[in-house]
Amino acid sequence: MADIPPPPVPTEPVGAGAGATEAPIAALPWETPGEPFFDAFFETLKLFIIRPSEAFARMRRSGDLGRPILYAIFLGWAGVIVSQLYSLALRGMTWRMLPGMQQFQGIGMSAALTIFVMILAPVFVLIGLFIWAGIVHLMLLILSGANEGFDATFRVMSYATTAQIAQIVPLCGGFAGGVWALVLEIIGIAKAHRISQGKAALAVLLPLVFCCACLAGLFALSGAAIVTALSHAAGQMK
Repeated sequence: MADIPPPPVPTEPVGAGAGATEAPIAALPWETPGEPFFDAFFETLKLFIIRPSEAFARMRRSGDLGRPILYAIFLGWAGVIVSQLYSLALRGMTWRMLPGMQQFQGIGMSAALTIFVMILAPVFVLIGLFIWAGIVHLMLLILSGANEGFDATFRVMSYATTAQIAQIVPLCGGFAGGVWALVLEIIGIAKAHRISQGKAALAVLLPLVFCCACLAGLFALSGAAIVTALSHAAGQMK
């Protein structure tokens, strides 16, 4: 009889068993040294659009912040430029429909302000990133959810600027982008700090709820003050 080869020995999959180690996760293309600049950027952008959970899982949690900052500034700047151009066009159409308006002077002043905002947009984006990341990280510390350092939180906020591409949609792009950014931030915080999405949502949304409550209280006080002043003025006229 011909020799029959023995059956293959079954192998244990990576990550199974008590002593197995997890398979390494590939880094983001944008954070991989040697990747072509534009290819890495657009591959990373596509990954955050299509598979955000996977993208944040592949994100580094510490290290040099140069790449995340550059990513955020590029997308944030592009979003500001698109939104400002839409806003300028809308104001121009409004002025043309209003009789008696000095159209050319108004459009010229508005265009100058738009250009000013566009030039300084990278500075505004960077300042806003650090402030918002600091607020969210403080909330994580309060909620005992900061399992990583500030670097991880800042990176999440930087990559969440992917939502700025929604600015290409006229009128509702800003609102849609804002909601999308919050969703990305919640997913990213949960992945980066290894916490539940519920706790991540609290860390991201509580500061916004607090700000809205403060604004509502301010408007209520202002309204009450105006009503009181009008009542007082009406009483003096009698």
